[in-house]
Amino acid sequence: MSAFDSQMPRRQRIRVGFDARWYNDSGVGSYVAGLLSAMVQMSNEVELLVYEDPTNPLPLPVNSQAQRIAIKAKRYSPAGQIELAQVCRQHRLDVFHSPFYVVPLLARCRVVVTIHDLIPFLFPIYSSIKRFMVRGGYRMAVRKADHIIADSNHTARDIERILGIESNRISVVHLAAQECYKPEGESHELNLLMEKYGVRPPYVLLPSARNWQTKNLKTALEVLRAAKEQSGARFQTVVFGPPEGVEAVGNEESRRCVNLHYAGYVPTSELARLYRNANLLLLPSLYEGFGLPLVEAMSCGCAVVCSDGGALAEIAGNGAQVFNPADISGMANAIADLMCDEGKVRRWREAALRRSLEFSWRKAARETISVYDRTHKSGFLAERHSVAGEKDGLI
Repeated sequence: MSAFDSQMPRRQRIRVGFDARWYNDSGVGSYVAGLLSAMVQMSNEVELLVYEDPTNPLPLPVNSQAQRIAIKAKRYSPAGQIELAQVCRQHRLDVFHSPFYVVPLLARCRVVVTIHDLIPFLFPIYSSIKRFMVRGGYRMAVRKADHIIADSNHTARDIERILGIESNRISVVHLAAQECYKPEGESHELNLLMEKYGVRPPYVLLPSARNWQTKNLKTALEVLRAAKEQSGARFQTVVFGPPEGVEAVGNEESRRCVNLHYAGYVPTSELARLYRNANLLLLPSLYEGFGLPLVEAMSCGCAVVCSDGGALAEIAGNGAQVFNPADISGMANAIADLMCDEGKVRRWREAALRRSLEFSWRKAARETISVYDRTHKSGFLAERHSVAGEKDGLI
């Protein structure tokens, strides 16, 4: 061991700050909740400091050893940049993890950022001014970050191709479903769903979204109409999530043809009930960076008909029927078969469950901690080489 090595301070665990202010009812919020809930149970591997909005604290296990620290500044504000840079320095962080593209640009510690998708570069979902700002935010984030986590191999390739990032700076960590998404439910839960949400079996589940343009909802209504005509089956189309998608596509007649019923926002535990009792989930998106509803549905043993948009084919594997997002007849045929053949429903439920076992937040947490470790070590080595070069007069 060199004299330099003997003088370096040593820690048994990496000291990591995690920006949990993104916890909410979005896909990013589910990522924050799922990953941190698993990671705080690995306190022997990482010392975790959770930075959160004091008005929206993150639910963590009661026995969690993570330090919870309130950040008052808004997420997109200049004040937020200053406050995060201060806490990174004051808390002597080894690594700071941003679960969204807004990173602490002034932080002096190593920075890891998760990029969930590159939809703002691929689809016109924002005004020209907002699109310019959001794209600029992504570019600054990947330039600042020492390492980037992508939700899927598809997103990793997009990051390389669109943002020009080297593959050795990107790691793929698949997301997972929360523990409540499981095939076993209460015996009376269908009655609860009928009373609270007005659902009537048999029904098809269809997710809506604020950024509905990529969800291909207009095509979904055409698919369901064709499936209804082909099968002769009478079923309900239950849409959940934000109302923007439902309001933006289709007319009253097309909604009536597919017996569309809007359930609104559905809490996580009750969404699991909706998955368990559905005949299938239809997910015909043009693009998904991961497709969390797909894994949630499969984890509940729900049959899935989805597109191959973005990462969906990668995540579905053999657990779902996958089609081109423009293949109306293919998706309609699959849905008609599931409505008329209980044996096919059972086989696709079993396939979905088998595939879902390959995703877990514990696995995601271990892989994320591995990213922290490699990022910290790369910074440590760079610092050691820099100091050694200064001592030897090389720098």
